[in-house]
Amino acid sequence: MLDEIKKKLFLERVKLLTLNGLVTGQIVPFDEEFYERLSHTYICGLPISFHIKYLAPVLGQLGNCYDRSLYMFLALEESILVRADRKDLKLKFGEGYAGHGWVEIEEYVYDPTTQARYNKTLYYKIFGPTHIMRCTREEYCKIEHNKEFLTDVYMTTIEDFLPKGRKHSDLIIIPLVKAVAQMQDKTEFLEKLDEYLKQIEFDEKTFLHVEIGPELHKHMK
Repeated sequence: MLDEIKKKLFLERVKLLTLNGLVTGQIVPFDEEFYERLSHTYICGLPISFHIKYLAPVLGQLGNCYDRSLYMFLALEESILVRADRKDLKLKFGEGYAGHGWVEIEEYVYDPTTQARYNKTLYYKIFGPTHIMRCTREEYCKIEHNKEFLTDVYMTTIEDFLPKGRKHSDLIIIPLVKAVAQMQDKTEFLEKLDEYLKQIEFDEKTFLHVEIGPELHKHMK
């Protein structure tokens, strides 16, 4: 009984502190300038801005924070990648679901789940993170596999997704992404996706039936 009361009090405190942060401007949604910074780095054939701004709400926020915070870390060179257990998540979902990922830049926390920038001191006050692990770009590169991955990410430009580009085959994800956006009636996402596909000269029919189709058929024999 006492534990349940403590849990309710803590979660109510989270709500009140979050509301106060929103009112005082210590918590603000990601703005277009932030998404623009993410739009020049690519993962799985898409700008990282698409993964954070459009795919996250469609595909769901919970359980994807590690990947999405890594994506932001890759796009924001000065950022620090953070992994920790959050007390609110532990109370809501249990010990095994307390882990969370975000990035930090100076006095700010950028959370991929809420898609908001927090004053760092307030963020730690609200969520009470423990078992905190931080990773800088230099530390990330010390692991050989990470270094190779990061080099490839930084080498990737929009030209790599053109019909003759070295990562054109990564666009296999596009029909699925487009279908999901259409089912969810995400007008802005569809418009931005269409702009991107025009930039990379993507023709879905040619891609599926001429470029990818024969290759898939060969492997299915």
